Amino acid sequence: MGQPDNSTPPHPPGVPADARWDVKDGGFEWSSGACDSEGRRHGAFRRWTRAGVPYGEMNFEHGKRHGKTITYHPDGTVASEADWAFGVIMDSALFRSDGPSPEAFTAAAPNVWSVRYYTRDGKTNYTIRYFTRDGAECGPDGNPLPRRPAAVAATARWFPDMDRWVDGEIERGTSAQVGPWRWWSRDGVLRREELRDVHGEAITIAEYRPAGSLEKTITRGVEGEQRDHFYEDGSLSCRRRDDANGREIYQASWRNDGCPEEEIVRTYEHGELATVTERRDNGVLAFEARREADAMACLLYAADGKTVAASGNMRDGKLAGTWRLFGGGGRAIVDIHTLGIEHAVTGQGLQWCLGYALYRREEPSFPTPPELAGVDDEPWTKPRAEIPRLLRGTLSSDELVRGYALGEISRELEHDGATSPAAARVIPWLARTLSNAHADRELILTAIERAGLVHADDRASIEAVHAAWPLIFGVFKGASQPVRTRILALAKLSPDPTASLLEVAQREPDPAMRACAIDSMTRLDSFRLADVLPCLADRDLLVRVAAAIAIGCTKGPEAPRDVISALAEGIRNWRDIANRFAELPYIEGHVLAHLALATGSIRTPDARSLAQILCAAFDEVDGRSAITYGQGMLSLAFGRGERPFAKRFIEILDTIARSKKFWSSNDSAHAVLDKWHLPRERTALVALIAELHASNDPDGLVYARMREPAA
Repeated sequence: MGQPDNSTPPHPPGVPADARWDVKDGGFEWSSGACDSEGRRHGAFRRWTRAGVPYGEMNFEHGKRHGKTITYHPDGTVASEADWAFGVIMDSALFRSDGPSPEAFTAAAPNVWSVRYYTRDGKTNYTIRYFTRDGAECGPDGNPLPRRPAAVAATARWFPDMDRWVDGEIERGTSAQVGPWRWWSRDGVLRREELRDVHGEAITIAEYRPAGSLEKTITRGVEGEQRDHFYEDGSLSCRRRDDANGREIYQASWRNDGCPEEEIVRTYEHGELATVTERRDNGVLAFEARREADAMACLLYAADGKTVAASGNMRDGKLAGTWRLFGGGGRAIVDIHTLGIEHAVTGQGLQWCLGYALYRREEPSFPTPPELAGVDDEPWTKPRAEIPRLLRGTLSSDELVRGYALGEISRELEHDGATSPAAARVIPWLARTLSNAHADRELILTAIERAGLVHADDRASIEAVHAAWPLIFGVFKGASQPVRTRILALAKLSPDPTASLLEVAQREPDPAMRACAIDSMTRLDSFRLADVLPCLADRDLLVRVAAAIAIGCTKGPEAPRDVISALAEGIRNWRDIANRFAELPYIEGHVLAHLALATGSIRTPDARSLAQILCAAFDEVDGRSAITYGQGMLSLAFGRGERPFAKRFIEILDTIARSKKFWSSNDSAHAVLDKWHLPRERTALVALIAELHASNDPDGLVYARMREPAA
């Protein structure tokens, strides 16, 4: 049925007489061009709107568009141009108009005048380019493109909102990302890679650290998904594998030296968990379970990975039936299901559950050892009424019971908030138990330390720790090294343990213990430099270096020159003590990082004379330690921003800018640089260094930059 809109209108002036009215192309119905013998468009065609305004020019090959196509805005300027190949649009471009136009334009900043799309097969766009009116290439935000690093593909486009270069193909019609994709940082470091299937789903993903090392990968397929994480050196850190139903079937982790740390393997049959195998450090077997009827039969292994420590069943997410515990003569927990202990099919936390079951069985018959005489006379509040029984449990002859009881005491105290009358009462009793033959001293000391730290603002709790100190230090002699270490760590909560610590620092045969005592002494408010200075002459290099670091970090510019000599000795000979230093319980990070931090804290001219050897060793440390190292070096260079700066401050900045390790964590690197109001990005820091080299007054230039308001 005819309608006014598709009725042939009057022939507009300016439209050739041979032009015909064609309603197939809504909005530009006048067309001029020839057809082949079968009535298909063939050759050059032109089009006009209903009003006779030129709209486009194109070519056809027997009905298929082929060659150049141009369309126009109402004002006659070009709206788009495209190359066609037998009906398939290839490279194309869109142009903005000064006036109103019905022609679409890509969403972009107002000063973006044209957008060009590039394709290889007409199915996907492999890149997109944006240009200003004068033809200069820009980003979609209309700003000039940053310099394209050599490592970035020529086809990559700039995404200013992501601060990334991105390369990959987009399917026409669906806008799905397909095929290989890559992302680079502004300065050309590859940060992410993906391979996407024909549906746009990522089937492989690789993410890289700011310094360029591989951080993690994800691989997906019909059988499930695998996720891998890597250390900075490229070695595998951990792996997780899920099956097609999203169930975890494999999990493992490795230390940086390649030794296995943990492994869990699960299998499923007929939709149900069938087997579980767990291994701990160095692949030692820790736990096994297999399905038997409606239950999982479980074996928990001792530390050797061969001896069975416990066996029993789990059913419906709970411990069930009779569990047998081996060792110490063997024992059984009958009808454990009556306790309703919930537990997944894993060995993790199983000892605690079995300890709870044993505790409940043995608690009624706990004796009261001499160390706990009178514990029931304390005014325990109702919520803490079980603490006396738990204290008795800490001295049980059964290791599982002791572990459970101490864990429960710690949990109760830590959940009490800033103040706790119970903490003040429990700490002295815990200290008394240290002298009992069955006491797990390390665990008890850990519980006391945690309680003291949690309730550091509670006067009664701190006084309880003070009162307990003689009992705590009284077991130092003859104790194991872990227990001694824990006692020295507790010294910071003591009233005045200087005499005790000084005795250890000067007379203890073990160098590591002497170093621990020195560290504990320098953390005390009552720390006296004269007490620690003799340790700089200790017979062991580890102790001399530990003392110098402790003094340097606490005394800063007031540290005596002897400290600088010990720090210099440590920097020159760090390889001789690196492993031993890393094993010190109070240490996190590389010895060089701590040496740099101490040297930077002192920052006197003598200390700054060590800048060159510190710069030379910068990348000997791991990424995390490099952040501490960088902080120490910047403190050495600039102090707190006061002049004069170190003579080698440009060398220090250049060392940090060139370091691979320092930039392994951008957030941490930024946080350090922000302290001195220095450029946060590596490229900007490099640019500043170039300015400093060219400046007649580099000190004044960087001093002014450090005082500029933040952007």
